[in-house]
Amino acid sequence: MGLKFIILSLTIFLYQGYVPTSLYAQTLESTNYKIGESFIGPSGDLDSSSANYSSIGSVGDIGVGDAGDSSGGTYRVIEGYNTPDEPALTFAVDTTNISFGALSLGSAATATATFSAYNYTSYGYVIQIIGTPPSIPGHSLSALASPTASSVGTEQFGINLVANTNPIAFGSDPTQVPSAAFSYGGAATGYDTANLYKYVNGETVARATKSSGRTDYEISYIANIATSTPGGAYSGAQELVCIGTY
Repeated sequence: MGLKFIILSLTIFLYQGYVPTSLYAQTLESTNYKIGESFIGPSGDLDSSSANYSSIGSVGDIGVGDAGDSSGGTYRVIEGYNTPDEPALTFAVDTTNISFGALSLGSAATATATFSAYNYTSYGYVIQIIGTPPSIPGHSLSALASPTASSVGTEQFGINLVANTNPIAFGSDPTQVPSAAFSYGGAATGYDTANLYKYVNGETVARATKSSGRTDYEISYIANIATSTPGGAYSGAQELVCIGTY
């Protein structure tokens, strides 16, 4: 049987998802006043204004308590007076198309794609990957159901979200922006071990378990073929879905 060559063009689609939920909080107000965002500490209202003036309380942002966040199993507090009360989730993909080029029996093919996420005033987020492995009519590359090392000559398709040294040095660990003191996202179990690859449709590949600054992620892809792999131009599409958790 002759040597097989496969061209893969893989497209990653992105959309931002969320879990609908009902949130209830009692507003502090009467016919004469309204406090739009509750506070604990000195210096008065967050925002005091009339038709002729406007002021914003600042004690606590600088020098008193410092801004930050605290959390427990059932609560989360964002400190500082100038902290908006609306939850926010931001998710962006930098790479929308990858290509493995011509695959061969003699070496593994690799590719990477990058994305980032951050959230505010929530209990974190999960990021899922949805879609099938690269395929041609009648055949799909074998997706790795558990973390597995690259094996040349064995049909494989898998990913992880960390830095690797095998089959080559490629990929990177999640990067916290501006630092690990503010950002907490990471690769999910099964996709967090160097040189081991996995792909299960619909699984969570990254997550943050609390409010987090920006985390930059890099997906590392591998593809291997076997002598029994049918030749052809393989292609596939996956969606990355980011869901805030509350």
